[in-house]
Amino acid sequence: MTRPKSAFTLLELITVVGILGLLMAILVPSLSAARRHAKANVCLSHLKGIGNSFEIYLNENEDKFPPFRLEKLTPTAEEYFANDYGRRTPRWQWFLETDLGPVIDPVPFQRLGHPFGDEGLRLGREGTTMTIELFTCPELMDDQFAMDVRDGAFGYNYQYLGNTRQDKTRLEGGTPRWDNFAVGRHRIRAPGSTVIAADSRGVGPRHGKHSFTLDPPRLAVEENAMRFGPVLAPDEFSHDGEYLPESMNAELAKVYAYSPVEPRHNKRGNVLFVDTHAEAMTLKELGYELADGTTPPGVRRGAPVPIHDPETGTYTATNKLWNGEGVDRMAQEHRPPIPEP
Repeated sequence: MTRPKSAFTLLELITVVGILGLLMAILVPSLSAARRHAKANVCLSHLKGIGNSFEIYLNENEDKFPPFRLEKLTPTAEEYFANDYGRRTPRWQWFLETDLGPVIDPVPFQRLGHPFGDEGLRLGREGTTMTIELFTCPELMDDQFAMDVRDGAFGYNYQYLGNTRQDKTRLEGGTPRWDNFAVGRHRIRAPGSTVIAADSRGVGPRHGKHSFTLDPPRLAVEENAMRFGPVLAPDEFSHDGEYLPESMNAELAKVYAYSPVEPRHNKRGNVLFVDTHAEAMTLKELGYELADGTTPPGVRRGAPVPIHDPETGTYTATNKLWNGEGVDRMAQEHRPPIPEP
């Protein structure tokens, strides 16, 4: 007698396919979440490494924080400053020592000799592309941003720690002065709760541009700054919708010409503090004022909005994690009234 051959029935095949589909539906989100978590941890470790670099800089420079960008050695100097590698007006990343050398390959700068011009001496990407992964975040995959010293992953709390823009006020005789530089570590009363660097969005609704500067929740007018955050060229406000909406009014321009922390790790941003510890925090925990979906008009709910004039109105934004004091007395005066029960 011939023994019948065993085979899957159609019902059994459908059952197996269904089980496999169910397993995939369960596993794929878990794998994606695990991948995002791993990237967040790598980013956090990079920030801790940057914290060690800040510590080295402070120890070697009389406990003074670096400038966010040094155009001249003094506000009245005629010559532009160039670092030892030939980079004119270097950004803050250039000042930090690492085991792997300068943040950008210095050979192109040295090859050109005496520096001139701007943005890497007209070297293009060769002059702005970082060569050390310590200053990068694996969540940024776009080549336009990931390795760019200007538009990359992390921003510096420059308003309180190293603002080399000129102040509104003048010294005796009308001599200009730095807005807030050089800042000594002795002025930081709460090093464990003072932001030094963090995931930065830059300007624009997506990751944005000019992210090497990091704006606090309340723009620091008590420091007499003449302007804040990045500055956009007029044509960048209508860039075919790539960065900013084509219909841009003055209020929206204020929001998008703003460089807050970017919560790109499961709605949290990685943050480095002066005492070199780092952690992931939400925008609300960092003190940002969040849009409610109606005010300002056209800004999505939950987006951070800048507080430009703390002398009027009420707001929830606070700079207590930014100003080095651990408390924001100016913000406390402008808190919205607590509704009666």
